[in-house]
Amino acid sequence: MLKSGHAPRLIPSLLTPDDVPAIVITPPDDDESSTEALAAQSFLDQLQMDFLDAQDSLTAAKISQAHHANTNRTPDHQFSVGDKVLLATAHRRRDYMQAKDGRVAKFMPRFDGPFTVLKSFPDSSLYTLSLPEASKIHPSFHSSQLRPFVENDDTMFPHRILPRPGPIVTENGSTEYFIDRILDERKRGRGKQYLVRWLGYGVDSDLWLPGSELADTEALDVWEKLAALPTPPPPV
Repeated sequence: MLKSGHAPRLIPSLLTPDDVPAIVITPPDDDESSTEALAAQSFLDQLQMDFLDAQDSLTAAKISQAHHANTNRTPDHQFSVGDKVLLATAHRRRDYMQAKDGRVAKFMPRFDGPFTVLKSFPDSSLYTLSLPEASKIHPSFHSSQLRPFVENDDTMFPHRILPRPGPIVTENGSTEYFIDRILDERKRGRGKQYLVRWLGYGVDSDLWLPGSELADTEALDVWEKLAALPTPPPPV
């Protein structure tokens, strides 16, 4: 309710001062009618003043709300083209849960990446990222969904980041890599494909592999055990 000092019914909420035209009543010649006309004109003038007061109170309320809302709000982080960022996965948790029965959202990482900023629109806090070709989501995101990616300082923390393991060379000369974990699965024809994250590599190297290539692997065993967990009931 506006603190304008007027009863609410005197200020219709659907009207603004621009909607109320200026009404001028021309008093007639006789004195009695002239007095009534002046009273009516005075009432209309007062009504228009009430509308102006209401608009001023509404503007003041908006300014006050914006002030209190921004008191503890941190400014948006600005990124430049070429920066690496982490992308929040909060808006993809529902898709993650619905992609297959039995998934548990708590196993989904809170941020994914890093991704490279391709386009920067700081005035609107929007940034376009370099996402994998297989991604089905729009590549532009608000800065509130992004977090700066901090590269490891090898001088201060030489043992924090693990080196990428090299491939295993099999007897026939082909190369194989270690699987970190399985991230997703999908049906293809009569079989399934699994989205694989390689040990020591990021999202840019994720690859869909047929189930036949993952048979008897520990990563597939772990994935199937997680998929078999009961789905928690929705919150009441």
